[in-house]
Amino acid sequence: MVEGTIGTWKVAEGAQVNKGDAIMEFENEKNMIEYEALTSGILHILAQEGDVVKVGDPIGIMADDRAEYDALIKGNATPAAAPAAPAAAAAPAAAPTAGVTEIEMPRAGLTMVEGTITEWKVSEGSEVTKGQAVMEYENEKNSIEYEIVHGGFLHIVAQEQETVKVGDPIAYVTDTKAQYDALVAGGAVPVAEEAEKGCARACPTCVHTSKAVSSPAVVSGGRIRATGLAKKMAADAGIDLAKVAPTGGPDGKRIVAKDVTAYLNQPKSVAMPVTEDEITEIPWTGIRKTIARNMFNSMQQTAQSTCVCEVDATELLALRAKLVADQEILGCKITVNDLLCKMLGKVLVKHPFANATFDGKTLFTHKHVNLSVAVGAEDGLLVPVVKNVDLLSLSEISVAVKDLASRAKDKKLQPDEQSGGTFTITNVGMFPIDIGTPVINPPQTAICGFGRTVRKPVVMPDDSIAPRSMMNVFLTFDHQVLDGLEVGRILKDIQYYIEHPEMILA
Repeated sequence: MVEGTIGTWKVAEGAQVNKGDAIMEFENEKNMIEYEALTSGILHILAQEGDVVKVGDPIGIMADDRAEYDALIKGNATPAAAPAAPAAAAAPAAAPTAGVTEIEMPRAGLTMVEGTITEWKVSEGSEVTKGQAVMEYENEKNSIEYEIVHGGFLHIVAQEQETVKVGDPIAYVTDTKAQYDALVAGGAVPVAEEAEKGCARACPTCVHTSKAVSSPAVVSGGRIRATGLAKKMAADAGIDLAKVAPTGGPDGKRIVAKDVTAYLNQPKSVAMPVTEDEITEIPWTGIRKTIARNMFNSMQQTAQSTCVCEVDATELLALRAKLVADQEILGCKITVNDLLCKMLGKVLVKHPFANATFDGKTLFTHKHVNLSVAVGAEDGLLVPVVKNVDLLSLSEISVAVKDLASRAKDKKLQPDEQSGGTFTITNVGMFPIDIGTPVINPPQTAICGFGRTVRKPVVMPDDSIAPRSMMNVFLTFDHQVLDGLEVGRILKDIQYYIEHPEMILA
């Protein structure tokens, strides 16, 4: 949505309204929508029924009391003409010169408020045609290809990895090469620069500020939340409203008349020295960006739930100690993680819905277990896959996991070594982590995590108390596919194998 049409005002000019009252209906390109007042006060209407108003432009002003409303009306003798000002600001002549078209960040979905440009598919100054895919951008859910709506010569103003609000300019297209050359040479001033120099509208009821303002009253779009009287007083006194501390409104972030008076009456003082903060900008690219996108998509596309079971890992640790003592015979040093991988190979063949992939429409179960093993690296989490882990011996699993983990950290994995997983294991036992809620690796249906082992006093079957090494197992599953009954059975099998580790090798 980039503009809306005022349908019906449900309250009259000058009416007292309360926060949450339905005061107006407007149409976008799809629906008729009811608008509820965000604050209480006396309403002064700017945009009339039938007016088409750009998103973010003012449609009315809420005065705190009758005195402010009266002052607002007196200082604004032709309120009916006020909506014409935003329309004038939208004219191309207020931005670039004739023959130059502004390209805005598109809105993909009703909830989108900003997008991140991931790739420009054409270079600066290229000649593009209407309908050509020139850019890719991401919103909160998807990566989207943008097809340009005007042909001409492209001047890019929003760069790759830059996050831009919906409706803000990302590029300009000129009809001719001469117009492009004039634009980039400074012969025309883009809208974005005009907005920073000052308000281009002949509108006494709104105040625009540059990006540098820091008033708590600044809201989206660079506007300052202030009553009409406060704006008039500030204009008469020649002061910048961005410097006035707000106290009005239900949230205390709206500038009212008394705030302007307080600012004018405050004693002049010597400015205190300010210690500048040191900010490091880290572009979110590469593996980090991919992980972020995959984790976000996983949480959006699956109904994730986690169950936790505490198990006695004393015998598992004892078995591992014996295998380490025999490492020369085995040819490798067995780890607890190797035993857990081998154990999952046995458990998962009994539970095909957990050893599966789901695309939202069809569930695909797998005969063999391709185990994704989470590996922590400095650049982010990597998940190489041990294929057919249910058919491998413990020694073969140990060698495969160590090789894949080493090459993952060195960024030397082949593409097929990172794909085709049917289930994921994440072992955080080397850290002081007891319980976690791991995120499913789509399109898999489950992931199993293992916490650290902790020595605890445990009541044994004969009611005696003995020190045991206890460990938590946490299983995150897609509730679209797996229910509590099946999850309980999976955890019961895992508990059995860990507490009877000799069966892992059987």
